[in-house]
Amino acid sequence: MRKKRLVSLLSALLVMFLVLSACSTTDSSKTSGSGKSKGKDQTKESAPSEGGSDNGGILNELGMEPIVKKSCTLTIGLPQDTNVEDYDTNHYTQLLEKKSGIDIKFEMLPAKDAGQKLAVMISGGSALPDIISIGLSDLEVYSYGSQGDFIPLNDYYENSSFYFKRAIEEHGLDTILKDITSADGNIYTVPLYNPEYGNEWDHRAWINKTWLEALNLDMPKTTDDYYEVLKAFKEKDPNGNNKADEIPYMGHINGWNSQPQNFFMNAFVYYNTAYNYILSDNGKIDIAANKDEWKKGLQYLNKLYKEELISPLTFTQDKSQFQQAIENPDAQIIGSITTGSMSIYQTDSKRKEDMTFLPPLTGPDGICWSTKRYQGPANRSYITKDAEDPEVAFRLLDLMCDTELSINSRFGEMDKDWKFATEEDKGTGLYEEMGIPATIKVVNNHWGQPQNAEWADAQAAIRPYQYGIGGMTWDGNEYDSQYMTAQAVPSYIDKAPEEVVMRVPFTTEENDRVSEILSSLTTYINESTQRFIVGDMPFSEWDNYISELDNIGLKEYLDVVQQAYDRYKKSNK
Repeated sequence: MRKKRLVSLLSALLVMFLVLSACSTTDSSKTSGSGKSKGKDQTKESAPSEGGSDNGGILNELGMEPIVKKSCTLTIGLPQDTNVEDYDTNHYTQLLEKKSGIDIKFEMLPAKDAGQKLAVMISGGSALPDIISIGLSDLEVYSYGSQGDFIPLNDYYENSSFYFKRAIEEHGLDTILKDITSADGNIYTVPLYNPEYGNEWDHRAWINKTWLEALNLDMPKTTDDYYEVLKAFKEKDPNGNNKADEIPYMGHINGWNSQPQNFFMNAFVYYNTAYNYILSDNGKIDIAANKDEWKKGLQYLNKLYKEELISPLTFTQDKSQFQQAIENPDAQIIGSITTGSMSIYQTDSKRKEDMTFLPPLTGPDGICWSTKRYQGPANRSYITKDAEDPEVAFRLLDLMCDTELSINSRFGEMDKDWKFATEEDKGTGLYEEMGIPATIKVVNNHWGQPQNAEWADAQAAIRPYQYGIGGMTWDGNEYDSQYMTAQAVPSYIDKAPEEVVMRVPFTTEENDRVSEILSSLTTYINESTQRFIVGDMPFSEWDNYISELDNIGLKEYLDVVQQAYDRYKKSNK
C-alpha cells in the first residue's frame, strides 16, 4: 500500500513538474533591461501539433482565454518609447496578461537604434528574449530567419492560430500571409497590419484657398493652370498688405514628401519616392528618372524656379525653418506647399485655415497620377531561437491580433479612451465621404503624448481600415490635421497605375548585389534632380546624366530587381 502511495505521489509530482516546465520559469519580477542566461546551443526546435498542441498540458484549446492553464513567463524585447510611462503597469500589458495568463517581462531596446542593438546582440552571441518586437525590413527579417536567429512560423500559422485566422477571414485579408513570406518561402513575423488611407496616398500638395478667392481664381487642374496661379500669387498681392512678400511655393528638405518633385512629377510620369522602381505595362521593372517624361517634369519645375515661383529655400531649409515661414505672424506669405500632412502647422494655427488640398494635376501629355504607397502588413514581432517555448510565444502574438487588443494598441483603453461607434455617431467618420462609416469613437486621443494605455504600436496587431483612423469619428473641427487629410484623400485615391511594384523580397545575395548600386543611384538621382531644377545642371547635359546612370550600374540593378520580382509574383499566383 505504501509503495502504491509513493508511486502515485511521484507521478503527481512529475506531472506538476512538466506543466511548470513547459513555459519559462525565470523570475517573474518585470524589470527593464533584464535578460536570460540562455546560450546559442540551447535553441529550441519545437513545432506545433496538427490542430494545435497543448504543449504538455500548459496550453488551453485554441480560442480559450487565458491561453495557458498555469501562469508562466515570456520576455519581449521592444524599443523604449518615451511616451509610454511604464510598460509593467501599462493598460495594454495588463490586458494582454489577463487574456493570456502569461507574465510578461520586458527587455528594453533603444528607441532610435533598436535594430542596431539587435544586430549587436546577435553578432555578439547574447541571449535573445523569447520575442523581439521591432520594425525590420524584409531583408533583415529574411537574413535573421535564414541564419536561424528567428524561427519559421509557417506551421504555427497553420496549426496554432485562432485570432489571426479569425481576423483575416472576417475582413477578407487573405493576402497578408503572402505579403509577409520571405524569399525562402518561410514566414518569420507576426505583423502589424494598420493601413491608413492618409498614408497610402501621401504625396499631397496644398494651396491657399483664401488667395484664390481674393484673386477670383479657380482651383488649378493642370500644370499650366498651376503656373498661372503661382504667377498671380507673386504679382497681385493676394494677402493685401501692399508688400511684395508673397512666396508662391515653398518646401523643405527633411519633411514628409515636402519636395516639389514628389507631387508634381506625377503630372509627367508615375513617381514614388518610397520605392525606387516602377512597373511598366509590359511587366518590365523600370525606373522613372531616366525617361523623357522625367526630363519634361524637371523642365517644368526649372521654369517655376527661374521665375521665382519656387522659393530657393525649398532646397536648403529644414523643417523648423519652414515652419517659421508658414506660421509668419505678420501676414500669410505662403501660397502653396507640398507635405504629407497639415500637422506641419501648429495644432491651433490660424495659417492652415487658409489652405486646402490641391488635387493631382494633369500634365501637358494628359498624365495625372497619384502615388500609392505600400500599406500592407509591416514586419513587427518575431520568435527568437532562444525562446523557451515557441508555441506559447506564438499563441501570445496570435492573441495580439484579437480585435479589442488590436484597437487598444493604437487608441488605448476601451470605454475610457475609445468606444465602439453607435447609431448616433453615424455621419461623423473621417472617411464618411468614401462610404466608410465611423466604427470607433475616440474619447481621449493621446497618440504621440505621454500615456500608460498602449505600446505605441510596437507590437503585432490586425487593424483594418475600419478599426484604425479610417473608422474614427471626428470632433467637427474642419482644420484638424487628420480631418484635412481625410478630405484630401478621395481626390488622390485610385489614380495610380493598375499594377505598381510595392514589394520585392530579396535574398541576401540579391541584396548584396543591388544595395551598393542603389545607394549610388539614389544619391546621384536626387542630387541631379535638384541641380536640374535650380539650373546648376543645364539640360544640355541630359545625355551625360543618362550615361552616368548606366555607369553606376542601372542595368544590373534592374536585372536583379526583375529576377526577384518575377519570383515573388510567381509564388503569389
